[in-house]
Amino acid sequence: MFIHIDLDAFFISAAATVDKSLIGKKAAVASGNKFDIFGDYHECGIILSATYEARAMGISCAMHSSLAKKLCPEIIIAPTDFALYHKLSNSLYNLLLNYTNEIEKYSIDEYFIDLTGTRFNSNPLEFANKLKFEINNKLNLPCSIGIAPNKLLAKLATDIAKPSKIYQITNPKEVENLQICKLPGVGKSLHKSLQKYGITTIKDAINAKHIFDKLGKNAINLYKSLNLLNQDKIIKNQPRKSLAIARSFTPIKNRDDINKRLMTLCRHLYFEVASLALTPSKIELKLRYKGQTQVSISTTININFTHKFLERITKELFVNLDKFKEYEIDYLSLCAAGFDKTQQLSLFDNQSPKNSKISNAIIQIQKKYGIDAIKSLSEF
Repeated sequence: MFIHIDLDAFFISAAATVDKSLIGKKAAVASGNKFDIFGDYHECGIILSATYEARAMGISCAMHSSLAKKLCPEIIIAPTDFALYHKLSNSLYNLLLNYTNEIEKYSIDEYFIDLTGTRFNSNPLEFANKLKFEINNKLNLPCSIGIAPNKLLAKLATDIAKPSKIYQITNPKEVENLQICKLPGVGKSLHKSLQKYGITTIKDAINAKHIFDKLGKNAINLYKSLNLLNQDKIIKNQPRKSLAIARSFTPIKNRDDINKRLMTLCRHLYFEVASLALTPSKIELKLRYKGQTQVSISTTININFTHKFLERITKELFVNLDKFKEYEIDYLSLCAAGFDKTQQLSLFDNQSPKNSKISNAIIQIQKKYGIDAIKSLSEF
């Protein structure tokens, strides 16, 4: 039996673990902080998460915060805090480890666990209630939990359970009257195709293998999961394909100022890569001239990846990419990809034990006091 855990309204619920006054209020988290990584001031932008009290007033994700304030003048807008989100997500993972290591991180606020072979498999509902109680009491986070024979139906069960409840599906026929668009994995394109064949409910889909066979591999897999024909497995420790730091900003023409921003991106990207002990084999730089489409350049690397090297290669990539120096730039993105865990990382080119200790100390200081605790001179 599989369990799917989804932290309800995660970003704003996370904010409420720090600021208790948000509990029960019309509140939301919007993108952007007062000051971004470049030190630029920004008003909060797009709503990323809202309390159910705010949703009752018409507040929804992807809505701009200015519109949210018009709909609900008393709404409290909180800034994003991704360090807090990752901390709470990791805390949930460690809590789940007390029961099993068959855990799949589906997203920052969602986990699957497989109870097969555990003592909880015979009574998953009792276990789900215990788990929900612990998450609420130890992490101060509300959650919804779905229980089912596979991951697809477990996620559907969670959608039915929201907000803050538990729902179990033992057989797909129990939910056969639901609209097919409610099934996870049925996007707009597939939904439109299924409608053409008269498939509007889960009941219609259960006996329509010949239709799903016409719609490609993803549709076939979806049909098999719906009919419990697939044997699901937990996918652990999925490797990162890439890490990127990207920002839009007020258009800038001065290339010295652009270079300083590039060095800030280097510091943030290197911190993320170093924190995961990864070594990239590819670096990609993107920029956007005001009013134009993005342009990019990349390079493959096969030498020791260091902070100094990242700064140096980023400067070289920018020189080669920036063909129109008379144009203003309003977007930069720096991406590391092609990761290899077999090599070590350092802030320094010289891999002496002393420098290695300094490198580790800097990363630890940044982890404890924030990434702005230590900056590169090239940023000033």
